[in-house]
This record gives sequence, C-alpha cells and structure tokens, in this order.
Amino acid sequence: MKKVLALLIVSSTVALTGCGGGSGGNNGANSTANSGSGDAVVPPVVVTPPPPPALAAYIGNWQPACNSHFRQRLVVALKSDGSGALEMSTYGETFGTPDCSGPVQFTETTSEKITAVPDGAGNIQLKLTADSPASDIRIDKVVSSLPAHTVQFAGPAVTTVMLAAGPHWRINDGSGNYTDISKNDLKKAESGKGGFYLRGNELFTVMEKDGAYVLDMHYVKQ
Repeated sequence: MKKVLALLIVSSTVALTGCGGGSGGNNGANSTANSGSGDAVVPPVVVTPPPPPALAAYIGNWQPACNSHFRQRLVVALKSDGSGALEMSTYGETFGTPDCSGPVQFTETTSEKITAVPDGAGNIQLKLTADSPASDIRIDKVVSSLPAHTVQFAGPAVTTVMLAAGPHWRINDGSGNYTDISKNDLKKAESGKGGFYLRGNELFTVMEKDGAYVLDMHYVKQ
C-alpha cells in the first residue's frame, strides 16, 4: 500500500512540474470542480407573524360629541400581558360653555382602568343614530369589568375642603353653587357584556340590556 501512495505522490509532483503553473493552475481546476458541484441553495425561512389580536382595531384615542357642557374621552390600549384584552380609561370633561368650546372647568377620572376581554363576534341590529333605522352590523363582543374604584376631580372649578366626614372635592358651577363629593367614596366593582363596532374613523360601543344590545356611546378617532 505504501508503494501505491508513493507512486501517486510522485506522479502528482511530476504533473505539477510539467504544467509549470504551480499552484495557480490547480486552483483553477478546483474552482471549476466546485462550481460544477451544484450545492443545493437552502431557501430562507419565512416566519409568518401572528395575526393581530381581535380587538386591536379599537386601539387609540376617541372623542364623542359635546353633550351640554360635558363629554367623555376614551383611551383604548392592549393589555401588556399578551391576552388580547383591552385596557380602557375614560376622561370626563366639563366645560363652561354648552358647546364645549371654552376651557375645561374640571375633569373626572377613575383610579382604575376598565378591562375588556374578547367574547367572540356576532351580528346584531342597531340604530346607530337616534333618527336612523336599525342597521345589520357585526360587532366584536366583549366582557368588561371595572374594579372597585374612586373618582378624582381636577381643574379650576375644583377645590378640596375638609368636612366632618373627611376630605371632599368641592366643585363650583360658576354661579355660586357647588357640589361636595367625598374623596374616600369607594365605588363598587362593575362588570357587564358589550361590544364594539367600527365605521371608518367612528367607534360605536354597545351594551347588553334585557337580552339585547343597545347603543352606549359614539366616538370619533382623534
């Protein structure tokens, strides 16, 4: 066996000397051989992103029409726990003018956020405006819950007073009258079924009442 190996080594040396090209000619041969081997090209792995949560379309800041000095803004976000549920905050604003064009006199917020858990989808009939006939629409159903909470008030019409029952918010209406609300008034937890419907940049929220869905609020996206 050793003789065979020695013969092969000598033969290759002679071949290289005879070519006079040295290593350069050999590299060309190797290059040709490699290019002809046709190694299979592995296609890139395409990772399909997961579909967005069912309620993702409702994320954003929403504002309703003015309702005689008052309107309630709605801020909607996805919960950070990956559940696909929504987390919502409401901001009540009271103005000195009936059309809500003047400065805000006071705001009303809650200490806790509302959670809306997906509950499937369904077709319902709903009057989207008071003077329109009922429309057939498909809503995303939710189960909403608000933990026990307090209400906070802030703004130029609000002061804090200490009464016998403890600290209170005092809200002046601008005409000499005022309302006192206890700062320690803990409101009960609330829950209920409802849903959402989008029409362009309009958001309609509905709630279940007596076995049927009725219009709750109408917002426009900001």
